[in-house]
Amino acid sequence: MGTMILKATRYLDRAMEALIVLLFAVLVVVGGLQVFNRFALNVSLSWSEELQKYLHVWLVYFTIPVVYNRGAHIGVDVLMQALPNKPRWVLQVVIDLMWLALAVAIVRYTLIVMTVARFQVSPGIDVSMDKVYFGMVIGGAYLVIVVLRSLGVRFGLLPGGARP
Repeated sequence: MGTMILKATRYLDRAMEALIVLLFAVLVVVGGLQVFNRFALNVSLSWSEELQKYLHVWLVYFTIPVVYNRGAHIGVDVLMQALPNKPRWVLQVVIDLMWLALAVAIVRYTLIVMTVARFQVSPGIDVSMDKVYFGMVIGGAYLVIVVLRSLGVRFGLLPGGARP
């Protein structure tokens, strides 16, 4: 069962990474189109800047779990490396729990904001603002999954790790 969970979440990881690449490609193409239109055609696109802002927000919230999963967030490892195995493990669990709390807060409070935002429409691309905020919910939910998987491995509930 644990192997199936790891396999499914790894497919989710690859899907999210592919989505990040796609969103970044769209961001670059729209930005390039805006620059070309402005300087070559002397025409400004009314929707491109707004779309780029929203894509950037989605990229940030989709990338947070990927970076967490790879252990690539900025951190100070001096304390972690100085600790013996057991305290290091406990500190890592505490850090994972703080990430989990952050992810749950992102999802919870974004859903609250979305209830108000559904009545607002973005002026440039004419999209309901709750759809813009939905990227934060997806990223937060994905972060919950990634952190729970990490904790499952750390506690020995999933293959690949065990308690010290």
